[in-house]
Amino acid sequence: MTRKKAWSTGCITVALSLLAVPSAHAVVRGKPVHALALYGEAKYGPNDVFGFVNPTAPKGGTLRVNAAAPTFDSLNPFSIKGVPAAGLVSLGTNGMFIEGLTTSGEDEPFAQYCLLCETMEVAEDNTWIEYTLRSEARFHDGTAVTPEDVIASFNMLMEKGAPNYRVYWGDVAKVEKTGDRKVRFHFKDGNNVELAMIMGQLPIISKAFWESHDIAATTFDTPNSTGPYRIDSFEPGRFISYKRDPNYWGKDLVITRGTYNFDEVRFEYFRDDTVAFEAFKSGAFDIHFENSARRWATGYDFPAFTDGRVQKLSVEAGIPMVAQGFMYNTRRAKFADRRVRQALNYAFDFESLNKTIFYDQYTRIRSYWQHSDLEAKGLPTPEELALLEPLRAQLPPEVFTQEFKQPTTAGDGNPRDNLLKAKELLSEAGWDVVGGQLINRETKEPFTFELIETQASLERIILPWFQNLEKLGIKGTLRVVDASQIVNRLTDFDFDVTVSGVQNSLSPGNEQAEFWGSASADRKGSRNMSGVKNPAIDKLVEVMLKAPDRATLATAAHALDRVLTWNFYLGLQYGPTSDRFGYWSKLKHPDKFPMQGMQTPGLAISNWWMDSAAAQTPGQPAAAPTGETSSSNGWLIAGIVIVLLGAGFIFLRRRR
Repeated sequence: MTRKKAWSTGCITVALSLLAVPSAHAVVRGKPVHALALYGEAKYGPNDVFGFVNPTAPKGGTLRVNAAAPTFDSLNPFSIKGVPAAGLVSLGTNGMFIEGLTTSGEDEPFAQYCLLCETMEVAEDNTWIEYTLRSEARFHDGTAVTPEDVIASFNMLMEKGAPNYRVYWGDVAKVEKTGDRKVRFHFKDGNNVELAMIMGQLPIISKAFWESHDIAATTFDTPNSTGPYRIDSFEPGRFISYKRDPNYWGKDLVITRGTYNFDEVRFEYFRDDTVAFEAFKSGAFDIHFENSARRWATGYDFPAFTDGRVQKLSVEAGIPMVAQGFMYNTRRAKFADRRVRQALNYAFDFESLNKTIFYDQYTRIRSYWQHSDLEAKGLPTPEELALLEPLRAQLPPEVFTQEFKQPTTAGDGNPRDNLLKAKELLSEAGWDVVGGQLINRETKEPFTFELIETQASLERIILPWFQNLEKLGIKGTLRVVDASQIVNRLTDFDFDVTVSGVQNSLSPGNEQAEFWGSASADRKGSRNMSGVKNPAIDKLVEVMLKAPDRATLATAAHALDRVLTWNFYLGLQYGPTSDRFGYWSKLKHPDKFPMQGMQTPGLAISNWWMDSAAAQTPGQPAAAPTGETSSSNGWLIAGIVIVLLGAGFIFLRRRR
């Protein structure tokens, strides 16, 4: 969140005045409750088990998963320094190792249920939220979770944690202890409708542990935490293993029933994509998030799949698709002009890629909320225009006159018409082709750029784009770097272009200021990697934060969607409409998947279980003993690279 700013007069002012009207469908206020939903009542009562778990799932077995990162060098997930180990932050319904005051309702657009807290109460005027902690809540060392721990968690993260915390909870004025088990967060005003909801997501850490450790630094000391698993053993670059805590304080809660059923969860690290899949085929790990269209279509022909020991699973979620694309650093002068970014988008031939290497499995992304009711379609509605008209001078004219649609090609690898349009745009922006090179008319500098990546296998997607750009006189260079280097460079905004993505939710709010807000553009480590500084976007995000009902939120999201797409900060690429997995059949899962889908193996970790009989059947792979992972062949990353900077609002889902 950014601090509230003065607004222009006109329709925006009228719109904001309407937002101040209380809504009957807003967060429940004025009484202690077990759950909060942003609009309306939570789906599950205090004695209800989540509908997407098996409450009688057996406990036991070892789950081995791909860590989805090349390596790690820290057990501290709260700093922008280093690469934290997999599993430290929340992966599923509840936190695996570190918990929050509340846990998310995966079956709803945005709902929070008490976890470390027993109840929560929001002020009638939305100026504070108070949590009553559970008396049984304990850290792994047996000490109680106290209001002092909650206060220290907030203060430490805000003062020395990753910068995004200061944006996310920036509208909190103070936090205070109000009883033996009570803690209250006071807000600067009551305008931010979702602030009371997202306070429960605060990771609760041990005051005693972190007072003796620098929360801004890397560490391999095991933090004192509250989750159902403890860190058992680890070796950076190879694995980290968590063991289920038999004394976990919350094991008898209704909200944790049917969750975290494995005795051990072991994250294996892989550097090479091909080797990682071969490791999965041989049983070195148990579930594989599939990011390769070619492999999904042709790669599941090995014996374990043929005889049924490995299964394929496709889960269609009810949340927006990941808005993956080429992230342009607009701090660089060559990318500052919208027409240049639009020209680069014209050079990307999705239809050819989909036909030749994607097996027609993917859809072109044309919205930041694609596959949801927040996706902008058609021309702006009167309600959207009430927000957009006062900002007209700061917006691309197409926002008002055209529905955003991606350019298309015949798919024959020769996007001649699109390249001609790109050339026109570049000329308008001050670039001319001289001797086969695109030269800036004023500075006389050639148009060259570097794209940094961690996966060499993405060459077959990036190089065809580069070849089209060369026809425009633009020289692109692909540089493959390791995980630590790319995290450092993205943190410092030291890049021209990278492949990144935004996973938006059905209830967008504070994170939009972190993604696109002017206040985050120059703050190192922020999620505003493109460096967006657009006052119109700031104002639309402000409207979104104050939306009292779903209809108003959708209107603001549609307007913001139009502004983002027509500015081409992110050259939107493509993606599947479902999440695809391969898994060994000794794993079992509930019949129902939640609205939020699977996304990554996180949900499998939290609510799948092991069929112990199947795991012991002859021919099934045995669990790999600790340390067995081969360091010589460097088994580390499969298809996802999650750039986890602090709490992590942005992640990449590689589609090949």
